[in-house]
Amino acid sequence: MDLRNVRTVFLDRDGTINVKAADGEYVRSPEELVLLPGAAEAVAALNAAGLRTVLVTNQRWLSEPAAEAARFAAVQDRLEQLLADGGARLDAEYHCPHATASCDCRKPEAGMLLRAAREHGFALGESVMIGDSETDVLAGRAAGAATVLLRPGGGESHGADVVVDDLAAAVRLILRAKDSSPA
Repeated sequence: MDLRNVRTVFLDRDGTINVKAADGEYVRSPEELVLLPGAAEAVAALNAAGLRTVLVTNQRWLSEPAAEAARFAAVQDRLEQLLADGGARLDAEYHCPHATASCDCRKPEAGMLLRAAREHGFALGESVMIGDSETDVLAGRAAGAATVLLRPGGGESHGADVVVDDLAAAVRLILRAKDSSPA
């Protein structure tokens, strides 16, 4: 894995930037969204380094009959505000609102990453996918991106290029690689 040429960083949301809801649950209201320690600072460091940050998140609960898109938008607004409070921003956001196995955008498929590259005109070979699950790794691999799996204390890599404890550690790894590249 060569991170020296990374220009775009794909970020999963739940469990990567913010505290993940219990298994089978989703963050459905702004009050439930809590950033993980160091997440805003990590994204701010990517911003300061001139790297594009793109959120890619599965939100299957939006496929439920009672789901309200406005609630998801409110959660995203809170995420943006909490990041801004930490001096950070996301350059683009993509989400999959579909049920499992019903589309090509839901991770582990690469649809959201491919769409982002197409809409923003960047090469997927110059990107890295950071997330906390095997589906994030598989989506990154399917798109041709480098992959970083977040697993506090280590653990199974699920085929990721590297496993680190948290988003801050992933960002340090990327920025060190970029700093070591020849000018």
